[in-house]
Amino acid sequence: MNFRDYQWSRNPRGLHQRNIGVDINRYVEPRMGWAKFLAGGGEFVRVCGDLVNRGITPIFRIFRPNMGAMRMEQEHYLVYQEYLNAGVRWFELYNEPNLEGEWPQSGGGPTVWVSYENYDECIKPMMDNWLEWAETIIDMGGYPAFPALTESSDHRHSTVFWYREFLNYLADAHYQRAIDVFTNGAWAATHPYLYNHFYQEPPGGPSNQASPYQQQNANEPGWHFEYPYDPLQQRFDPGRTPFGQTALTPNGDTNGLIAAGDVFNRLVREYFGVGPLPVVATEGGPTVPDPSRDDEVFQQDTRYPPYTKQNFDEIIMAMWKWIVEKAPSWFWGMTLWDEPAYYDAFGRVPVIDRMAAEAPLLVNVPSIDTRSGSTFEPRYPVPPNFKRGVGGPPPPEDEEEETPEPPGEPTDPPPPTEPPATPTPFVGPGRVTGEPDYHWLLLAPGLQADWFFHAARRYWQIFRPTVITKWELQPEIPNQRTLAITVLARRDTIDYMDAELRDKWPNVFYDAVVFNTLADMQEELDRRARDRRRFG
Repeated sequence: MNFRDYQWSRNPRGLHQRNIGVDINRYVEPRMGWAKFLAGGGEFVRVCGDLVNRGITPIFRIFRPNMGAMRMEQEHYLVYQEYLNAGVRWFELYNEPNLEGEWPQSGGGPTVWVSYENYDECIKPMMDNWLEWAETIIDMGGYPAFPALTESSDHRHSTVFWYREFLNYLADAHYQRAIDVFTNGAWAATHPYLYNHFYQEPPGGPSNQASPYQQQNANEPGWHFEYPYDPLQQRFDPGRTPFGQTALTPNGDTNGLIAAGDVFNRLVREYFGVGPLPVVATEGGPTVPDPSRDDEVFQQDTRYPPYTKQNFDEIIMAMWKWIVEKAPSWFWGMTLWDEPAYYDAFGRVPVIDRMAAEAPLLVNVPSIDTRSGSTFEPRYPVPPNFKRGVGGPPPPEDEEEETPEPPGEPTDPPPPTEPPATPTPFVGPGRVTGEPDYHWLLLAPGLQADWFFHAARRYWQIFRPTVITKWELQPEIPNQRTLAITVLARRDTIDYMDAELRDKWPNVFYDAVVFNTLADMQEELDRRARDRRRFG
């Protein structure tokens, strides 16, 4: 299939819906080109039809809580047909499967061990069911998305490792079927939240320096959104790519606008000899600052300039322009997360008016055949040691994971062949004296991980703790490392958590968030996010 055969607006601007009642003007007035919807059924068929008639391209995903690798049945395809009849062509299945909260839950945690190494319960069933769904969507006249992953550099959740295992399985088990899907309408969904991985170089350069954020201007040149290929990043860690390929990035580094899409397309070419495929970021973008606050500063990566309400508009407008003028030919836009953040949480934020006042630039889609397997030369420099078109090294064989796996089922030990070693007197992490090496966020019994990722997205996006539901792992942390645990607990469970964690593990920095209602918890986590305070 040729890039030019895909039907879409060619406008990279987009917005992600999260309300039941949709005001179509929220998409029309700021001149959006994409509109992302998720629903249980046909709630948005009419709205999507109206958007299509106005030149806006809808993307639809069926939502089921804790969906995991669920197989689509006939009832689901009847829903897809309703949207197809309304003019929708772009569809997604599954959401961030490299997170625990997206899998079926039981007893306060996922029913499967969520890891790229869990072939039988994660990789195989998801790819088998995805491929069947993708073939059916193509037969119905739609474009199926390869599942979006959360952008993670944690070993077990690594975006790079999950992509590699997914595609390696498809190549081994369904090689020709996968090629047929990839070359007949498939595309990739990504979720780039960016951190502050963008900047504008000073007038006249150098390109590896950033202008102060107060001087940024979307209408002037010198913007960089190509992280981690950008010159500023390369100055700090030469040779870094989305696959990692440096000592500082053993698990990859996909926290940039086009990084995950770059990994996906290079791996598709490596395993199947086809591509590139279109990529659309169906969720993401920088966190929306509160327009009423003068002290809110976002600087997750201190190597890059911060952003505030003062330059947020410049960043968003510069990003749209960069996508059209500088992004790889396969990257076609983003649906910003999310509609309530841009219209409801703080009222209508100023960048909406900026978009309404400025006509969008349109993507000049080249004639590229997805069957070609052509190398795709970016419109920005890449590190000289990066081998083009190759997906980088496989996951390391014996690398220690940041979050240890729970112990397996007990087995009888083999007969000893030598005297047992003397046990170490230090069990568990060392005492926290500064910034802890690890930050876990523990959901007390009765709380579901999916709630945290949906309602507390702002806190997680800024601080990225490892979310867990089991607290028996502390002994696996070596005494040379330190650990902080933020505990989310209702008032009726906090005494139990205090006894199990605070009293038994005095070396652990214990940070409790106690609440009566989920709304109270969300309010506290949002306050921490606004104040840039990881701990209370």
